[in-house]
Amino acid sequence: MEGLKFLIDRPKMRKHLFLIVLGFAVGILFYAFHKFKGIPNVWEIFLNGALGVAISYIFDWTNLFLNRTIHWKRQTGLRLFMGIFVHLIAGLAIVFIALKLYGIFYPTYDFFASRGEMVFLKITVLFFCVVLIYNIIYFAYYSYQYYIKGQLMESQLQRKQTELQLTALKSQLSPHFLFNCLNALSALVTKDVNAAEQFIRSLATSYQYTLKTYRIPLVEVAEELKFTRSYYFLMKTRFQGQISLDVDVPEPFLGSKIPPMTLQMLVENAIKHNVSDMDNQLMIRIRYQAGFLEVANTITKPRLSAKSTHIGLHNIKSRYKLLIKKPITVQHGTSDFSVKLPVFQ
Repeated sequence: MEGLKFLIDRPKMRKHLFLIVLGFAVGILFYAFHKFKGIPNVWEIFLNGALGVAISYIFDWTNLFLNRTIHWKRQTGLRLFMGIFVHLIAGLAIVFIALKLYGIFYPTYDFFASRGEMVFLKITVLFFCVVLIYNIIYFAYYSYQYYIKGQLMESQLQRKQTELQLTALKSQLSPHFLFNCLNALSALVTKDVNAAEQFIRSLATSYQYTLKTYRIPLVEVAEELKFTRSYYFLMKTRFQGQISLDVDVPEPFLGSKIPPMTLQMLVENAIKHNVSDMDNQLMIRIRYQAGFLEVANTITKPRLSAKSTHIGLHNIKSRYKLLIKKPITVQHGTSDFSVKLPVFQ
């Protein structure tokens, strides 16, 4: 009993059970409309039930084929029409073949003699009504399933997006980052009060932007560049001017959108993985090129203390895959490293 319940609970088993029961019931209804010999018997009921099951499976297979070739959402009218047409032709063909076979096994019976054509016409009309009702119900069911699946997928994408942006947020709010900034600020206060004040403002701007945008999927390039410049000022102060940032993005493209914290993460990666000193100045540039924002940096001596886990780059790739549906382009040369980010107009 438990084994039977386990089988019934399985989705595929429930589907096959539904097709068999529905097909058998429809077959019996057709049998009630037309009796093969005028006298009902168990064998004829079984044959009609089996015919109904065969038709239900034909309908299911044609639905799978049509769903793959004609999109319900984009071509609703065509999909509904083709479903009715294909099911009607396929179903009548099965009925016709079954009647012919029945005549072969029972030579004394000829369905198409004695007004058989008129009865077949009635069967055609009845079958058309059944096919029409079936396709309308299937359309309603499929639309509901598609809607539920879409809602579930959207919820999963939003959750994934939030997880990815929280990962970026954790990187920005890490105690290590804050500790380094406070150390740099401590040294700066005794040397240059004005620079220390600007440092505090940049630090506040960075945290304010991070907390404001971690739930926002896309931000304007202008906002992201402002945040990136604030972050760059913090790093430039900390590394005593051994880092340079060159930004070349034309005014018309500042309103384009990208996922938040992407430019900052790439600048951070460049600083993290390259040694910057008086002999090895790290140069970073951000420029707009034909629908892409390119972030490139020179390759200096590798920073031995920084082990590359590619978490930051993977985070950006994942967010672009979710939000913009376009891949980023990574180029690793001998003297420079660059990443091209598609922008959303």
